[in-house]
Amino acid sequence: MSVTHFSLFKRSNGKWYILYTEDEKVRWKSTKCTHKPEALKKLSEFNLLRKEKPKAKRLSEFTQDFLLFAKATYARRTVDIFTLGLRHLQSIAGDSLLTQVTPQHIDKYKMIRLVNVSPVSVNVEMRGLRAVMNVALRWKLLDINPFAKFQSVKVPESVPQFLSKDDFKTVFNLIREQWLKEIISFAVLTGMRRGEILNLQWQDVDIDRKLVFIQSSPTFRVKCGKKRVIPLNTIAVRLLETKTGKEKSEYVFALNGKKLSEHHVSHRFKYYVDEAKLSDKLHFHSLRHTFASWLVQDGVPLFEIQKLLGHSDISTTQVYAHLLPENLHSTVNRLNNSI
Repeated sequence: MSVTHFSLFKRSNGKWYILYTEDEKVRWKSTKCTHKPEALKKLSEFNLLRKEKPKAKRLSEFTQDFLLFAKATYARRTVDIFTLGLRHLQSIAGDSLLTQVTPQHIDKYKMIRLVNVSPVSVNVEMRGLRAVMNVALRWKLLDINPFAKFQSVKVPESVPQFLSKDDFKTVFNLIREQWLKEIISFAVLTGMRRGEILNLQWQDVDIDRKLVFIQSSPTFRVKCGKKRVIPLNTIAVRLLETKTGKEKSEYVFALNGKKLSEHHVSHRFKYYVDEAKLSDKLHFHSLRHTFASWLVQDGVPLFEIQKLLGHSDISTTQVYAHLLPENLHSTVNRLNNSI
């Protein structure tokens, strides 16, 4: 919008108005002032006085523009969440104007999605849509983010699924692919996420210092964009040493010199979990839970586990606290000699 040729004029009601041309149309707006000096001040503050209306855009048009931007800005999995949320929002709100999305649409979104997915998944999608609408705000397509004050769906408290040491041995012994055994071992030894392991490059490994550097690359974005350093134990170092110089790839864990698919790795791991007749709730991410749970059971403080997992908030690590009570007996028994 371009605004030109603005001036003051007084109407018969005694109030001063701002006369201006906007997009080649003559318009006016009241200053609500009856004294010219006050009206002149309003005139000088005209850009603040006039509230620019967002450009009307339909959900389908905005979705197309946003996803082009998102693919160049966010990690693939984040874009997938945005895509899913926008698709379901449009199925509920129709191809309405972006400015016509209301809290009622949000409540309906939660109600419908809860029929098919977990409360955790619904909350992830809703947070994704809030981030999407924040971009719309920045692009001046909205006055207010309709998702700004959405209430998260209450999530029943649950215990992270992890493998006992016996179950891990059972699954491990069933695995026939050596490359998968190496990945599974490294996951439970480091607590690294699937994407972090499969995108790990040799340039990010310092075997002499027993460290791995988790950082984003042109083809991979670390969760929340946060770099971190993972210390390696003796077994993990030995595993990497056996691979040094053998891989014909820049990636540490590759197959025939090619980068492994995250889906394929998860699918193969799940196959052996099923073959072992273990819980169907176990999946690749359960190896990260296994890493943390074994450390807790061995008496490692949650604060240290928080640092190893890269959690920014200790409350995220608290999900493993249920494993602590029995291990704390030795701590409280220290008071026996004090009374």
